[in-house]
Amino acid sequence: MFKQISIVTLIALLTACGGGDGDGAVSTGTGSSTGTSNAPQDESTGTSSNSATMLVDTSGGEAVIPPTVTSSATSMSSMSVPSSFSYNPNVSQSFVVDVSGYAASNATITLYRAFTENNNGTYSADYNSSIATALLINGQGTIDIVNTTSQYYLLAEVWFDDGTSPIQKRIPNTDTSWIW
Repeated sequence: MFKQISIVTLIALLTACGGGDGDGAVSTGTGSSTGTSNAPQDESTGTSSNSATMLVDTSGGEAVIPPTVTSSATSMSSMSVPSSFSYNPNVSQSFVVDVSGYAASNATITLYRAFTENNNGTYSADYNSSIATALLINGQGTIDIVNTTSQYYLLAEVWFDDGTSPIQKRIPNTDTSWIW
């Protein structure tokens, strides 16, 4: 009986150790994929690693960034909040896109919260920060998003089905449309 219990325990222990290839690497992924992108990615950061053919629309305004509020209150009981203040940090927004002046083919637009500006004026999106994706029919469409009040800029990337060079635009929180 002891021998059978020992064998079962040993099998359970060996199974729990996993198969691995012996290199000591640990996988933290879930094994599922939420989407694909045509852009090459840097696996360690999830950002685009090559944006040489990306065109950037530099038109548009600046984001409205409210001034920092300071208070002399030293405790919660001494603070006063106006009754009109909203504690809801989310804002629903529809964004109208018309890039048919650039290319009138079907395309996919994706909006990202996190991105960095490259030395050549293009942007590298953090593909893990995608908040919405929509199809553009003949270069036109609407994308509905829920954004936070503290997100002052988004990055839009449009990839065309016909192979036209993709385009980008940094969108301030004041814009509700993108017309090229």
